[in-house]
Amino acid sequence: MSNPVLVDNIWTEFAHSYDQMIPELPCYKRQLGKILRDTLDRPYVIDAGCGTGLASERLARRGHTVSGFDNNPAMLARAVLKQAAEPDSVRARWRVQPGTVTEFPPDVAGDADAVVMNNVLFYVREPVRALREAFTHLKPGGVLLATSNKRPRPDLQKVLRHSIEEWKAEGRWGEALQAAVTHHESCARRLTTDPNEMVTFYEPDALVAELERVGFRRALVVDGDDYYGENFYVCMEK
Repeated sequence: MSNPVLVDNIWTEFAHSYDQMIPELPCYKRQLGKILRDTLDRPYVIDAGCGTGLASERLARRGHTVSGFDNNPAMLARAVLKQAAEPDSVRARWRVQPGTVTEFPPDVAGDADAVVMNNVLFYVREPVRALREAFTHLKPGGVLLATSNKRPRPDLQKVLRHSIEEWKAEGRWGEALQAAVTHHESCARRLTTDPNEMVTFYEPDALVAELERVGFRRALVVDGDDYYGENFYVCMEK
């Protein structure tokens, strides 16, 4: 396998507001909750396209062995900083390195109990390669947890509108969050309108069919309600 190439793209700028806003999104919290639910009692997790390490961090703190990788240097740098700030016991379980989802780093061990691809597939030009990599690295009975956009040009304004309503109801719509949303919205608008950025979309049932062709044997969860109907969540067993 070749060494991964780090890609300096829109995600480099996105990284500046990503951790300030994404973990605060009520819809993201609900989606992450599904990932935490469906990785429970699965000791070894690969976080493919780990971004800034939001999911990896929660999994490693809970006691999982986590191998995370990403191909954007700014996103990856934030994951590295998070990993370095953890206690020794957590750092020992959590590895962060450069890598691509279509060709996992060569030293990422197989026989994983779960592979997470959280909001990843929409920017993958060869999604079947990524799904096959996940399949290859899972043990029998392991699961792929995939979340992503269902359709081209997701309705960013709908997601923000509903999120702001929830924040206001919780009394959390303050200056810091408003500033993060402004920056995030600018980046996300470019992301959702650039035809070179968002390239792959699945309706949940279509992804299940694709995974069955790859070799996965059954769907445990198929849900198209995430992000106020803009995202899907699929948990598929090998």
